[in-house]
Amino acid sequence: MPIAVRHELTSIRVDAFEELEVVAVLDRTDCCVGFLLGMAIDPETQQIVTGTHKLDAEFDRARDLDLLIEDHIYRLAGSFLFVLDACDVRRIYLDANGSKSLVYEPRSGVAAATTPLLLTAAEYDERFDLDLYRGLLLDQHGWFPAGMTAHRGVRRLMCNHYLDLDTMAPIRHWPRGEIEEVADVDAAIATIIDETRRIIQPLQASGRASMALTSGNETRLMLACCRAFHGEIDFVTVDAPGAKLDVTRASELAKRFKLRHRLLPYRQADDRGARAWQMRVGHCVTGSNMTMHPSVESLNGRIFLGGLGGEIGRGFLWLDSQEDTGIDETGIVSRLKLPQHPRLLAEVREWLEPLQHHRSLFLLDLAYMELRMSCWAFCQSYAMPSQAEVNPLICRKIYAAMLSLPPSVRRNNGMIFRAIQQTWPELLALPINRYGDWRDRARIAGEAISDPRRAIRKIRQVGAVRLGALFSGRGSR
Repeated sequence: MPIAVRHELTSIRVDAFEELEVVAVLDRTDCCVGFLLGMAIDPETQQIVTGTHKLDAEFDRARDLDLLIEDHIYRLAGSFLFVLDACDVRRIYLDANGSKSLVYEPRSGVAAATTPLLLTAAEYDERFDLDLYRGLLLDQHGWFPAGMTAHRGVRRLMCNHYLDLDTMAPIRHWPRGEIEEVADVDAAIATIIDETRRIIQPLQASGRASMALTSGNETRLMLACCRAFHGEIDFVTVDAPGAKLDVTRASELAKRFKLRHRLLPYRQADDRGARAWQMRVGHCVTGSNMTMHPSVESLNGRIFLGGLGGEIGRGFLWLDSQEDTGIDETGIVSRLKLPQHPRLLAEVREWLEPLQHHRSLFLLDLAYMELRMSCWAFCQSYAMPSQAEVNPLICRKIYAAMLSLPPSVRRNNGMIFRAIQQTWPELLALPINRYGDWRDRARIAGEAISDPRRAIRKIRQVGAVRLGALFSGRGSR
């Protein structure tokens, strides 16, 4: 059984399992103001943060704490939480997309990594919300968005919010204003490339990193950012059912560009393994990872580098939307491919209310980051406890650069293509997410036949969004 070690701040106790890095954060006066929990990377020094981390700042009541945190904590990348205990303020901040997830129970005043750490076994069963679980189609590859969980009285903290431990309320701290569109697109893209490289390099230098390689956009972008040291990285691809294109393209990339590449054989979880995985994610998501996770057990003890986060740079939830497209809770839920459940609609409506002053496309970017990524992707943060996962594209500086690009650049994967062209254009000789020949038509037909529910969800999503664009005015936001 893993052993938890207690770490104490002025008024907060943090119990962390031994495998979790706990870094004391000191201010300019050497006063300990909090802990970083997880794997934090300093892109400026290109170092993994360990032991202690000293800030060139002093905490006092007169300072704008959110601005101080933004300047000194959010310049870090990686996968971490920051627990703040200073100036009579007690808060927990997530990283730029909440990749080290957190749930909390307002009634008890306790927060934890996952729901089983908050509740006793009896409470876990008694407070399981079976009606909501079924209503959100968790038995059909569903998930709990918008800070919801599978248990009554337990909430998930979404990124861009901190948890105030005195009131147990989530408080938005980002964005602090509109992100201005840049005039120099190439400079913004150069920032994305350089910062990604600076994040990957210390992980690669540790000798413990394995990077995903698929046919997709983000892994191609990360490969391009690693051009200077691509021959030293361990690349991996899972030979999973339905992943023939990924396997084919990854193998072709490895052969053409002399990459160290491993194909991991597919292994399916048995019933016991699937139940254990479900418990580790608090019964908040189902899907292929629940059944295929034994395929990556060979990476235990290593750092897995994934491509999550790059979707922000290509307007993942935009579809046919423009800056004057009406955005409401019904349209957002449709874009998330979730059922129009009344409780979900109420949660999204509440989330949307204070954000209506934002531009439509930026609002959809926030919806993707907070309602989906924070919840769907990162409720799985602890599903593989023997692996550390870092998504190098999740970083405030990178996100800000992506969000500053004009919509014309971000649409149709333009940011991805321009970044690769800028750093390693030869990688585009092999198409992204397609074979580039007759096999593409056969693949699309085969996917529709093998998973008709997915095809139907996509048709409903696009149809609902187009109807919303037709009948919703900007005032309905």
